[in-house]
Amino acid sequence: MILLNKCLVLEVQDVRHYATFSKMLEAESISQVLPGVKSTEEGLQTYRKFYTEEEERSYGVIAICVSNLVVQPAILLASILSELSYEGVQSLLGLAHTTGTISDVLSPPKSTLLSSFMLSYNPDVKGSTLTHGARALAKHVNRSSNKYWGNLNGSDSNKNKLAMGVIMDLISNSCWLNMYTVQPHGDVFEIRVAEGYGARWSKDGYKFIGFLEPYMDDGHLKGWKH
Repeated sequence: MILLNKCLVLEVQDVRHYATFSKMLEAESISQVLPGVKSTEEGLQTYRKFYTEEEERSYGVIAICVSNLVVQPAILLASILSELSYEGVQSLLGLAHTTGTISDVLSPPKSTLLSSFMLSYNPDVKGSTLTHGARALAKHVNRSSNKYWGNLNGSDSNKNKLAMGVIMDLISNSCWLNMYTVQPHGDVFEIRVAEGYGARWSKDGYKFIGFLEPYMDDGHLKGWKH
């Protein structure tokens, strides 16, 4: 099999070796080797643009005969996804289906989630490099008695690094993902790990909302300290 442009798959039928390009053109139809080229001379001119005579003498020439697959994988995949519908694809991606789940959207890509997490918290303040993620983490480091969030100290650069480690761990180990509506934020994308800790973004992932503590009775009244 040969993959072209990451989407077109061709099946190799045969591989034939020739001493020179001219001999290959004598044996193979020029219309098959170089569609649109009318003569051997024109074909040689085209060929020499990417393969020198020295290379030809050293390695020879290979003709690879290929054919199209009856059904291209990309088309087959598109057909499968179409049959699955949004809900089916959400299940494949590991998204939960609960009361309030938004049924016609998919989770944002990881790159978008990290980009919004790393946005500057004070872009108009000269010298400030603290990210939204690090600022959000500062609100949580003292809420967990088991120090789940770690210790956030040092320079902005160090805090940003620590925050990035936390969010990467949450994304890598998340076992619960959901796209649903929650007040006062509206439609959100939320992830949580087995211990209940998590993070939340806007539905499209372009805004990082903050970190999450495990669910607990009277959480708001207790300031989510546990």
